[in-house]
Amino acid sequence: MRTVLQGRGGRLLGVLCALVLCLGFLPARAFAAGGESYVALGDSISDGYGVGEGESFPELVAAKRGFSLTSYASSEGFTSTDLVAQLDEGDVAASVAAADVITITVGGNDLMEALYGYLAEQANAVLPGPGFTADKIEGMLASGEPIDMSMLDSFTGFLDGFPSSSQAHAALMQLSGNLAKALSAIKAANPDVTCFVVNQYNPYGHLGDSLATVVNTFDTGVQALNAGLSGVASASGVTVVDAYGVFKAATENPCNAAIVDGGSKVNLDFHPNAHGHDLLAQAVDALLPAAPEDPETPPVDEPENPPVQDGPNWAAIAADLAAAKPGSTVEVDMEGTTKVPASALAALAGRDVTARVEMAPGIAWEIDGAAIPADAALSDIDLGIEVGTAGIPADLVGLVAGMPAVQATLAHDGPFGFTLTLAASVAGMPAGVYANAYSYDEDAEALNFEGSAVVSEDGVARLSIDHASQWLVSLDSRSHALPFPDALEGEWYSEAVRWAWLSGAMTGYDAGPSAGLFGTGDALTRAQLASALYKAAGEPEADPAGAAAFVDCSAVSWYAEAVAWAASQGLMTGYDDGTGRFGPEGELTREQLAAVFWRAAGEPAADADLSAFPDGDSTSAWALEPVEWAVETGLLKGYDDTGELGPADPLERAQLAAVLMRLAQEVA
Repeated sequence: MRTVLQGRGGRLLGVLCALVLCLGFLPARAFAAGGESYVALGDSISDGYGVGEGESFPELVAAKRGFSLTSYASSEGFTSTDLVAQLDEGDVAASVAAADVITITVGGNDLMEALYGYLAEQANAVLPGPGFTADKIEGMLASGEPIDMSMLDSFTGFLDGFPSSSQAHAALMQLSGNLAKALSAIKAANPDVTCFVVNQYNPYGHLGDSLATVVNTFDTGVQALNAGLSGVASASGVTVVDAYGVFKAATENPCNAAIVDGGSKVNLDFHPNAHGHDLLAQAVDALLPAAPEDPETPPVDEPENPPVQDGPNWAAIAADLAAAKPGSTVEVDMEGTTKVPASALAALAGRDVTARVEMAPGIAWEIDGAAIPADAALSDIDLGIEVGTAGIPADLVGLVAGMPAVQATLAHDGPFGFTLTLAASVAGMPAGVYANAYSYDEDAEALNFEGSAVVSEDGVARLSIDHASQWLVSLDSRSHALPFPDALEGEWYSEAVRWAWLSGAMTGYDAGPSAGLFGTGDALTRAQLASALYKAAGEPEADPAGAAAFVDCSAVSWYAEAVAWAASQGLMTGYDDGTGRFGPEGELTREQLAAVFWRAAGEPAADADLSAFPDGDSTSAWALEPVEWAVETGLLKGYDDTGELGPADPLERAQLAAVLMRLAQEVA
C-alpha cells in the first residue's frame, strides 16, 4: 500500500463532545486553620443568589474554617467567557495569586443560554406567533415566578433533542476551552493553590415523574457538561467537588425548583436553597485538609527524614497467592508503595488466580495469573501510576475526539511481559459508557488506539494494558474501535481512518454492495472529496441548487449541497475543458488534491524542486505551483518504495483521511 502521509491521532474542531475519564486528585497543599485567604469565583451559585447573608456555601466554608473570604462571584448570568475575562482584572488577578483556596462555579449559564437559543429555534419552526428569541424564551421560563404547567408543556416536546443539538455542542466546547484557559491562568499565577471546580447538579432532579422529560433532559445535559468540567480539571491538577452526586443523594430538595399551586404551576428556579448551600459547603469542607484540633497550637515540623513505609508483607501475600483456590481473588493493599516483587508474580504465574492490587482510592490493578506465562522470567514491576500528567503534545491531545481527555503515566518502563487490567472508578458517569485508551508513541509522536471497555454498573472502567507508556483515556458514548470490516487495526491508515470516522469528516458507505465498508483502498471521487471538505467545515448552509451549475450534477443528488458549497468557496471549480462538467464520479488525482488545498490556503507562492522525484516532470502544467506548495508543506510526499511523487495517480480514501487528519492537527 502506498501512503501519502504517516497518520497521527486527532479530530476536526467542532466534533460532538464526548465524555472523559475523571480521575482527579486533591493537590497536596497543607495549611493550618485560620487566616487563610479564600477566593470564590463564578456565577450566582457562589454569589448566594436567593439565600440570606451568611448562607452561601463560600460563606459557610469560610466561617467553619476561619478563612478570609473574598468573593468575585456574580449573579448577572456569569459564563465561562466572563470567568476568563475576569481573571485579567488587576484586583482579581492579585487576589488569585495570593489565595490559599479557590472555588469556582461555572457552566450552568453556558448551558442555559444554549437551551434558550435551541428552544427559540424549535418553537419558531412549529409554533404560531410573532417569533421567538432566546431572550424571550428566557423571560417566559426563567422569570423567577411560578409558571403554568401548560406553558412548560408547550416546550417540553422539544427537549429530547437538546443534548445532541448544535447549540448544546457549541456551549460545551466553549465551556471546555474557557475553563482550560482559566485554570491555566490560575495555576500559572499560583501553582500551589488548593483549587476546586464545583460541578453542576440537576436542579429538577427532585421534581418527580410529572416532569420526567425535563428531569431526564437536564440529567443528560448536566452529565455531559460535568464530563467536560472533570476532564479539564483533572488535566489541570484541580479537584472537582461533586455537587451532582451530593444533590442527587439528598433526601430533601436542595433547590428552589418546585411544583406549586396543587400541581398547576412550576417554579423553575435552578438555584440552590439554603439546604443546598449547606450540602455544597459540606462537600467542599470534606475535601480540605483536616484542621488541627487546637488552632492555637503551632504545627509540628515534619522530620527531615520521615520514616519509610515498609509496605505490604509480600512473603505472606505470596503464600496466600500460592494457596489460593482456582477462580479466587486475593486483595492486596499496597500501603502507599508501588512495586510488586517477582515472588508474588511467580506465585500467580500460570494459575487461575487473580491478585487485585489497590494502588489508591478508585484505582487498582487486577493481575490474572493465567495471563502470566508459567515459564516466564519474572522481575519486580513498578505499578505506580500518576494521573493528570501532561507529557503528550497538546496538538495530539486536542485532536482526540471528545473533550479534553485525562492523561496518565505509568512508572514501569516498557512491556510488562503479560497483560494487566487497570480498574478505575469513574466519577458521575452512567454504566454503558465506553472508556477508550490510547498509548503515546514518543518516537513516532503519535497516539495509538489500544482498546476500549464499557463502564460497569458499579461505575468502574477496566482497561487491558500490556506495556507502560503515557496514556490518554477518553469516555465516549461509543467505542473507538474501527467498525469497518475493511479497516484493520495496526495498519498505517488505522488512526487516520479512526479520526475521520469519529470526527465525521468521512464515513463509510451506507448503501449498495459496499455498505458498511470504509473503502480504504478505493479511489476517491471528486464528489467524495467535496463531501469530506463540507463535513469538515461543519456542513454550513448551502443551496443544493448550486450544484446544477455543472451539467453533470443534480440538485437532488447526495452530494449536491457539498458540491455547491465547495464551488461557492472556490475550492473545487470543475473541469477547465469548457464542458461545464464537475465530474462527481471522476477519480481524484494527487495533483488535483494539491490544487484544492492550495486554493484553500490562498494560493501561496512556492518553489519546491520537483526534479528531486523521478517523475516530478510529469506534473501537469496547471498543477505545478499547487504541487510545489504541497511538497514544500509536506502535504504530498514521495512513495516509500519508489520515491516517485505520482502526481497523476488516483488518491485512495484512506490517504485522504491521513491528509485531512494532518491538516486538522496543524490547526489544533
